[in-house]
Amino acid sequence: MMQVTEEYVRAALAFQGVPVPESEIQNVFLRLSLWMKAFNEIEATLGAQMDDVDPIPPVYPHEVF
Repeated sequence: MMQVTEEYVRAALAFQGVPVPESEIQNVFLRLSLWMKAFNEIEATLGAQMDDVDPIPPVYPHEVF
């Protein structure tokens, strides 16, 4: 399970060149932490099932594969 810290958020935003005021870092951190928690719960519940299917490529309009 990935642990998100405020320092990680700062570094990730800086790496991507996304300017976020310091006063908003905690808000971004809290939201990202909740997303990661939800993803971990989904993985714990459906992980084996998710490994049994191929992902659908995000292509529009749909191409024949």
